[in-house]
Amino acid sequence: MPLTLTPAQLSFYRENGYLLLRATEHQILPDPSVLPRWSDEVRNWPLSESKGKWMPYFEETATGVTQVMRTEKFMDYHEGLKALLCSEDLGGILAQLSGDDMLLFKDKINYKLPGGNGFAAHLDAPAYDHINGQVAQNHIEHVTANIAIHPASLANGCLEVVPGSHQMTVDLVEGGRISERWSAEHEWTPVPLDVGDILIFGSHLAHRSGPNKTETPRAMLYATYAGRSEGDDLRERYYKHRRTAFPPDHERVPGVDYEVGWKTYAFAAPFSRQGVSATSPA
Repeated sequence: MPLTLTPAQLSFYRENGYLLLRATEHQILPDPSVLPRWSDEVRNWPLSESKGKWMPYFEETATGVTQVMRTEKFMDYHEGLKALLCSEDLGGILAQLSGDDMLLFKDKINYKLPGGNGFAAHLDAPAYDHINGQVAQNHIEHVTANIAIHPASLANGCLEVVPGSHQMTVDLVEGGRISERWSAEHEWTPVPLDVGDILIFGSHLAHRSGPNKTETPRAMLYATYAGRSEGDDLRERYYKHRRTAFPPDHERVPGVDYEVGWKTYAFAAPFSRQGVSATSPA
C-alpha cells in the first residue's frame, strides 16, 4: 500500500519543488541492496544487442577516458526495474504530489563512474516540452523520482537544487542550461542520498551535480512521469523522437547531422560528441 504523505510533506513539495523520502520511510523496495546489481546488469548489456532497444550513451572524462555515462529506455528489458518503476506504491506517492495518475515518460540510469563528469545547472522541462506540443500549450509538469543506487555525496556528485526555483524565472541559455549569472546569484542545496532513498522533483526545478571525485561508482536511477490526463503515449513519442534526433553513440549514421538533437537533449549532460556533426568522425 502506498505511503500516505503528511500535510507537511505535501506543503514542502509545493513550496520547494522537491521532496526527499528515505528508503526506510517509503519501503517501496523490500531490499534496496538489489539496486547496484540491477544497475550493473543494465550497464553491462552488450552494445551488439542494443540497437533499437535500450539506449547507452558515453562520455569522455577529464583524463580522456571514454566510458559509459548513461542507459535510457531500459525498463522494457529488465523485469525487476520495470516492477519498481510501475509499482502501485511509487505511483501512489507521485499521484499524491501531482493530483493525477502518473505514467512513465522517461527512464534512465546515470552511472557517474569514477572520474565521471558533472551535469551543468539546468531545468529538465526544455528537453521534454517539445513532445507534447499539442497538449496543455506545450507545458507539462513532469515529475521525476530520483532513486539512489549507490550512496550519493558532494564528493561523488550528488544532486544539488535551488529550493523554490520551480516558482522563479530562471535565466536559461542554450536550451535548458541555466546561466552562470543566475547560478551564482542563488543558493544551492546539496541532497545526499543513501541506497534506496528517493528524491522527487518537478521538471522546472533548478538542479545540477558535480563530478565523481572518488574511486567508486555513484549511479542514480531517474524515472520521469507525466500525468495520464496529458496522454498515454508520451513515452513512446519521446523515445521515437530521441532515437531519431539524438541516437546513442553507436547508432549514429556517418554523414547525418545530429546538431539539432544535441541542442535539444545534451545542453547539460556530458554526452560524447562522437558522430554528432555531419563532418565529425563516426
